[in-house]
Amino acid sequence: MKKIHTEETGDLLQQIATELAFVETGSAASLAAIAEVLAELEKLVGSPLPPAVATEIATAAQFAEAVAAAGGVLAADAGQVLQKWYERLDKACQDWLAAPDTQPDAPEPTMTLELGDDTELLNEFCNEGKDLLQDIEQGVLVLEENPASADTLNVVFRAFHTFKGGAGFLGLEPIKNLAHELESLLDAARRGDLTIDTYITELILAGRDALQQFLSEIGKRLGGALKGEAITVPTSDLIARVKARLAGESPAPAANPPPVAAVAPPVAAVAPPVAAVAPPVAAVAPRVAAVAPPPAKSAPVTSKTTATKPSPGSSNERLASFVKLDTQKLDVLVDLVGELVIAQSMVLQHPQVQTLNDRNLARFMRQLHGITTDLQRNAMSLRMVEIRGAFQKMNRLVRDLSATQGKQVQLLLSGEETEIDRNIVEELGDPLVHMVRNSVDHGIEMPEVRVAQGKPALGTVRLHAMHSGGGIVITISDDGKGLDQNRILAKAIQRGLIDADATPTEKEIFDLIFLPGFSTVDNITDISGRGVGMDVVRASISRLRGRVEVQSTLGQGSVVTIRLPLTMAIIDGMLIGIGTERFIIPSLSIRESFRPLPGVVATSQGRGEVVSVRGKLIPLVRLGDQLGIESTAKDPCDGIIVVTQSESQPRGLLVDRLIGKQEVVIKSLGSAFKGQASMSGAAILGDGLVALILDIENLGAPRAHHKNQPVPTA
Repeated sequence: MKKIHTEETGDLLQQIATELAFVETGSAASLAAIAEVLAELEKLVGSPLPPAVATEIATAAQFAEAVAAAGGVLAADAGQVLQKWYERLDKACQDWLAAPDTQPDAPEPTMTLELGDDTELLNEFCNEGKDLLQDIEQGVLVLEENPASADTLNVVFRAFHTFKGGAGFLGLEPIKNLAHELESLLDAARRGDLTIDTYITELILAGRDALQQFLSEIGKRLGGALKGEAITVPTSDLIARVKARLAGESPAPAANPPPVAAVAPPVAAVAPPVAAVAPPVAAVAPRVAAVAPPPAKSAPVTSKTTATKPSPGSSNERLASFVKLDTQKLDVLVDLVGELVIAQSMVLQHPQVQTLNDRNLARFMRQLHGITTDLQRNAMSLRMVEIRGAFQKMNRLVRDLSATQGKQVQLLLSGEETEIDRNIVEELGDPLVHMVRNSVDHGIEMPEVRVAQGKPALGTVRLHAMHSGGGIVITISDDGKGLDQNRILAKAIQRGLIDADATPTEKEIFDLIFLPGFSTVDNITDISGRGVGMDVVRASISRLRGRVEVQSTLGQGSVVTIRLPLTMAIIDGMLIGIGTERFIIPSLSIRESFRPLPGVVATSQGRGEVVSVRGKLIPLVRLGDQLGIESTAKDPCDGIIVVTQSESQPRGLLVDRLIGKQEVVIKSLGSAFKGQASMSGAAILGDGLVALILDIENLGAPRAHHKNQPVPTA
């Protein structure tokens, strides 16, 4: 079928060559014409684009953006840079035309999963398999940097060996056969019969992805998400390539692997893990279907990571010092400890107990309080895990993205030992994937573009975590092109998201990227550009009672900052009163509180009531009116203003009184209260009564400058 496109492709390439001649004379106008021809070429080739062709089209778009940012002025060497680009594009198109059309795949072996007495064993197999897959992935990334590392090679070998043994015991033949072939490949490398090279690491990673897909399919069936017991994962082509490599055959030409969009799909649907088996970050089947050495490029493609080198026997030695525990049992334990804390508080605050003047009873109560506090602290620590696992998964993502796009990117990790609630880590994976992908795809420029701007060809993405106060701060930063405020603002005005005469602050402009469907990218690719993602990222972080914000400098890079609580089970909160009711505001959301003086509250046209705080006017929200409760503080000077920081802007909440700061155990509101967006949960107080926890992000008026558009919320 491709033969009929040969002449049309040649004509389009000739048109580009003609326009390049005008560029060499110093005219930047031809770049627009080249973009139009590339759009026609993209339609001709069809979807999905071959990676090499997609890379060069993306390079042209980034070059045009760089020229536009420079005011349309071409660099002195622009003609030479574009000529080299054209040669790469021509080669990519010729390779695509020369590649044979894809033939129908042979039937893949099907694995029958018999659910019954083996359910518990299958769960254990999947849980241990997740650890083994992590060892394999991190080990392969280390081997790419240091192929001679015998210790790392042994770690990866033993992981596949363990996989094979477990699958064989459970009768999972396709898993056993795949693990056996990959184990044989690594054994040959251990003996010195093979040298670890790029092709072999691609084979191993493809095998690792296939095993992960097997585990995901098993997990879906164990959790009841999918019916039917037959599981089919494409592995025949992969096994054939492994056997061919073991036989000493040179790597055969293969169809280019699909773009890395398959490695990290959009974060549009964030679902919890099924049956304690974490679903893969990626849809990995396309990668297994065809594994080939990376296409030759005129400049080296680098994805340098700080992958931690696995220690010898890391999985087995780690398991030897730990006891496996069902996470549901752990959650029950934490809940019971929370109930114990509530019961103790109710006893201590009971009127009859408080009137007793017994020294021994007081001493016993102090001992009980100390023991309960220690028990609670230790129970909560059982939920804490290092964020290392979530961070290290990004190594593979950056590696694959940079290779597919022809970019040179290094990922630097720090603060991996920072501990956070296990439930938060599980929910944090998809938002991290999307933001790191944005940094590589939208932030980091092509090597030639970076060099033309005076930057090093090697771009840098950094992931950092640290404890701050009672929470955790995660930053994702890059040294790429940054966000263009003028372009964001123009796009928002064009789409009617903001008034044309509005004068938003820098923070408000950057917050626009979190609106649903917002994107400044003109060309849609398999990786991004559809405006799906950042609004879901903010919604995901809000569900975790966290905040996300963006800072950026055009031409220098961007920083995304995520602030999260350490745990989802217990929070520090401020107990406030409105009329006869009591509510809790999370302490992380509070900036300050004060009793207003006469004159600090005023009414602003178009903004309603505002309060002056340190010389700046912020919206005032009468919490009693907002919640439909009769307030005793009709005059703001009779109440207390609590200044809170939400994702949109600071606000002043007018309350009747501050009761005090408390550490409370969070209880779910249940399905009956799903429509109450202003409440995030409830807590039982020491007197046995319930206080609702306010969701500051969903409370109060929308942003001042925005038209009637929904603000992204949980």
